[in-house]
Amino acid sequence: MLSIASRCSIAAILAGTLALGGCATTGSVKHAQETADQAMSAAQAAQSSAQRAQSSADAAAAAAQQAQSTADAANTAAQGAASQAQAASANVDAMSQAMQEKMARRRGSSGRPRSGERG
Repeated sequence: MLSIASRCSIAAILAGTLALGGCATTGSVKHAQETADQAMSAAQAAQSSAQRAQSSADAAAAAAQQAQSTADAANTAAQGAASQAQAASANVDAMSQAMQEKMARRRGSSGRPRSGERG
């Protein structure tokens, strides 16, 4: 039978062999580091692209807001012009009505148009 010391030595050797079998080799560690470095570079490039896209989106939003403001101002100006046109039309209608009434009164007082007036 093996002595206790021999048994402990064999157990230690077996444990050491199993432990070393689970360790990574230098080559696998280097490969893992290279893969991690590539992933980090790709992530940094993606972050940079995302920041540029965000800047472009912000600029587009600002341009859209400016366009909306310009459209609102144009709409307000158009409404003002329409109101002025309606007022001018009403003024012309009133002047035309007054002129027709004046012409009718002149015709009514003499029965015929005065010289220079058409009937």
